[in-house]
Amino acid sequence: MQITHDTPLKEILEARPDALDIFLKHGVDVPLECDESLHECELSVCETMCHIDDIEGLISDLQQLFDTQIA
Repeated sequence: MQITHDTPLKEILEARPDALDIFLKHGVDVPLECDESLHECELSVCETMCHIDDIEGLISDLQQLFDTQIA
C-alpha cells in the first residue's frame, strides 16, 4: 500500500491496526483525539484536525511500516 496525503485514515487502520503505534509516536492518540467521523478522511485533513505536527514524517514512518511484513 502506498501512503500519501490522500490515504484515508480508516484504510490505514484497517490494513495495519498496529499503525496506531506510529500515530502515537507522532503525538496523536487516534482513539482519544480523532473523532470517528475523521476516520473516513484523508491524512491531509487529519493533519489539522488531529494536530499532526510533522505530516511528512508520519507518512514516511507509516510507509516504512507498510513496507515491512506482518509477523
